[in-house]
Formats: sequence, C-alpha cells, structure tokens
Amino acid sequence: EISQVVVNEAKSKDELKYFHNQLEEFFKKYKIDNWRENFEDGIELLVDEEVRNEFISCVREFQRVIDKVLPDPEASKYLNDLKIVNFIKESARNRYRDDKLSIKDISKKVREIVEEYLISKGVDPKIPPIPLLEDNFIAEVKKKKIPKAQAQELKSAIEEHISKHSEEDPEFYERFSDRLNRVLEEYKENWELLAQELEIIRNNIKQGRESEDTFGFEPKKEMPFFGLLKQEIYGKKSTKELSDEEIDFLVELTRDIIEIIKREIQVVDFWESFTKQKRVKSHIINQLLNTKNNTLFVKRNEIAQKLLELSSHVYGKNYAN
Repeated sequence: EISQVVVNEAKSKDELKYFHNQLEEFFKKYKIDNWRENFEDGIELLVDEEVRNEFISCVREFQRVIDKVLPDPEASKYLNDLKIVNFIKESARNRYRDDKLSIKDISKKVREIVEEYLISKGVDPKIPPIPLLEDNFIAEVKKKKIPKAQAQELKSAIEEHISKHSEEDPEFYERFSDRLNRVLEEYKENWELLAQELEIIRNNIKQGRESEDTFGFEPKKEMPFFGLLKQEIYGKKSTKELSDEEIDFLVELTRDIIEIIKREIQVVDFWESFTKQKRVKSHIINQLLNTKNNTLFVKRNEIAQKLLELSSHVYGKNYAN
C-alpha cells in the first residue's frame, strides 16, 4: 500500500510537470513570451473565444494536478505561475464578461492560494464585473490606461447588457446592436476613437427611451410595444422618417394593444394559463385585423405572438398596476 502511494505521488508530480509545460507551450504558440510580467498581453490574447477555451482547458488541468500534489513542497515552485495564470483569467473574465473564466469552480485549497494574490492585485473574484449602467462603470474602465483595453471592456459590457435586456424592448436594443456593429467596423484598430464612440453608445443606452419622443407612452412599460409594432410594419425606419399619418396609426394601434394586454393580464393566474394567454393572443389578432393593414394581416399570428412574449417580459408575474 505504501509503495502504491509513493507511485501515485510520483505520477502526480510527473503530471504536474507535464501540464505546466503545456501552459508554457500555450503562451509560446501564441508568441506571448513574457506572460509572467506582461499580463496585458495574456489578457488581450483571450479576446478570441477559441483561444480562451483552450486557455481555460490548460489552466483547469494544471490546477487539477497541483491540487493533488499539494501540500508536497514539489508544488511550491509552481505556485507563482498558478497565481499569475489565474490573475490573467480573472482579469479577462471582467473584461470580456465571460463567467467560464471565473475561479469559482476550482478546489478550496487552490482557491485560497489564488484569491489572496488576486485581491492583492486589485481583483476580487467574489465581486462581479460592474454593470454597464452603474455610475462608477466609466471611472472603472478609465483606470485602464490602454485605450484598447478600455474599448474591449466597453464592447463586452455593452454586448452583455444588450443580450440580457433585449427581450424587454427588442426594437430599442436591436437598434443599439446595429449601431455597435457599425462603430466596431468603422473604428476597428483605432482604439482611442473606438473607446470614445462606445462610451457615447453606453451613455445613450443609459438615457433610454426617455431621450426619445415617446408620443405620450410610458418609456419602459409602453414604448417597447410601439417600437415592436413600428419595426414589424415599417422595418428599420426611424420615427423621423415616418409621416404624421403613419405615426398616428402606430400610436392608436399601440394604445389599443396595450389596453387589451393590461386588461387581460389582470385575470388570476394569467401567466400560468396557456388557455388565458391564447385568448389574449386572439384578441390581439382581431385588433390587428381591424386595422385593415396588409402587413398586419399577413403577419398577424407572428406579430401577436411577439406582442404576447413582450408583454411577459414587460408585465410579467410581478407586475402591479
């Protein structure tokens, strides 16, 4: 039994050496020569998702084996590299908003070693990245002195915010998604200007629909319906490109649709009942047909379903009049 333990320990030490070499080879492969000092090169490398997944896999194996070898002194010569790769990993997690890079899944033994180092470097793994619209978000981004790092963090935070909130106002967030793509294309490689443009997008998202003409509708609870109907009927045209008659038509239709939805969702257990939701969908379809608009006639089922889904995100179970 004792000899078997010795054999297993020796095997684990060999594995540790092997996976540490794999980590070295990873950085060599991508021409990151001095990753122990130039952290930024390592963080920047992980902007590519395939490379990121490869890195995660390398680090995971390295950590798994170091956990087996600890507390043997043989592990101590690898601890500095363990801390550094996790600093790169956690910094990239904050920049690219990717939870796969979080250290939360590593063993308690390894995490205690790593956490202390991360916190000493100003990265607390227990604190998630600052949300895009928080007041201190921009100040935090600007702590990074490199414009490319600022632009990457802004981009990731905007993408995360759009992904998280798009169902609450599809037309509004689709506009910003399109605008983001245009800006990324127009200013690619010009990191300073890109960071400035992305900050403008962030500020515009924060202003929300309150900064637009809301035609008497409540910006967060009613304008999403106006936006969805506008998009379904007139495509990507802005309200400024629509005639007064088209605006009046949209306003009246939106008001009628919202009235139906608000009335019907007051029914007890509405969100748990498929039958009750089906009924409100049929009411919406009738309202769309009453307009005698050809686009609404052709797309009536599709639009009614989208309006019903939108209402669940805007006026979900916790909605109160």
